[in-house]
Amino acid sequence: MKSRNLLSTLALVLAMFACNLPSNVPVTETPTTTVTGSPTLSLPTQTPTQTPLPTNTSPPPATSTPTVPTVSPKEVAVNCRLGPGTAWIVMSALSVGQTSQIVGKNSDGTWWYIVDPSSSSRNCWVSVSVTNAAGNLAAIPVVGTPKASVTRATVDVNPKTISISGTGCTLGPIPQIEIEGTIETNGPTSVQWRFETQQNGAMITQTTEFDAFGSKTFTAAYTPTLPVTAGTYWVRLIVTSPNDAQSEVKYTIACPP
Repeated sequence: MKSRNLLSTLALVLAMFACNLPSNVPVTETPTTTVTGSPTLSLPTQTPTQTPLPTNTSPPPATSTPTVPTVSPKEVAVNCRLGPGTAWIVMSALSVGQTSQIVGKNSDGTWWYIVDPSSSSRNCWVSVSVTNAAGNLAAIPVVGTPKASVTRATVDVNPKTISISGTGCTLGPIPQIEIEGTIETNGPTSVQWRFETQQNGAMITQTTEFDAFGSKTFTAAYTPTLPVTAGTYWVRLIVTSPNDAQSEVKYTIACPP
């Protein structure tokens, strides 16, 4: 009896579920998705470029502007000469408290070649021993010794007037004419010179050594040769070395009746 009731109840429940399901919807089986692992893509690995760090390099040493070399007297004023030595003529002086630019030196470094304190357009020499130098002295160039020259030549005669008796100056005696010449140089040098007369021509050429600047005097004498003509005549002192120089003087010959 109980079995029959249980079966009836079960049948009733199944009928109820059957009534709730739509008859036109097909029952589909939900597919099972299988996930397959994709292979992992390998991205290119870029090796970072390492920028080198700046090295601790010391900067180049600063180049300082060379100091202009100058000179000044030690205790007293110093002569500034034409050449490197006391044998050369004095051109000017460097006073105490005054400075001048050094532009050269002699071969043994005992004299400075400086801008002339009295004239910036020329140079002269001062002794190292009596001066103080400052500035960059290492680059001072060696300057050659100048060449001395004859700066002055003069000539004179005595007497300046002579009288010769006789018509047309034909009778004697004829007095001797004394010639005196002076040559001046600005430094040590060798001088070649001669006297010339209008009547008797050139005398012998002579060479005189000047150990230092200064002047020297030379004399000569000559006698005009008869017959002579009244008139005015010249006598010359001619220098041919180390440079050309000359001087002229005139004398008169008179022929009184």
